[in-house]
Amino acid sequence: MQQVGVLVIAQRRGGHARTLRYAQLRSYRSDGTPVDTPIWFRCDDTAVVFRTKRGPKTRRLTADPRVALRPCDHRGRVRPGAPVLTGRARLLDGAEAQRAEDALRERYGWQWNILPMVRIPGVVNVHRDLPLREKLRRARARTLWPDSAIVRIELG
Repeated sequence: MQQVGVLVIAQRRGGHARTLRYAQLRSYRSDGTPVDTPIWFRCDDTAVVFRTKRGPKTRRLTADPRVALRPCDHRGRVRPGAPVLTGRARLLDGAEAQRAEDALRERYGWQWNILPMVRIPGVVNVHRDLPLREKLRRARARTLWPDSAIVRIELG
């Protein structure tokens, strides 16, 4: 886990290292302007995966796969001097995307399909305005949502 060490806090709690819940993703517009977004993620030795709604972010990542990651809080606030990881993003599809979706659901548990649809003060949740019936369907879903994408960031 050396490459993703910045996203794992070595602070011991009950004998285990605690993995951060949020990272700030920096992607770039076509004119080079950075766009920062807090994400939920899962990491392995060399990569980070996350889910996002298809739209401006996925278009930015397709056009320019360069990204940076920094530890942050749920609102995307980064502490001064926070370490930065860089990498290249690519959208996953098919079985590879479903495996990543399953791994993310395992990491975040019941919150994985619920919190993206709930209004939280100071947080923009892109699925919060869905009709109730659709929210209930998505809350029970075990597959990737149709308007979402899984992104893999190869670090280094």
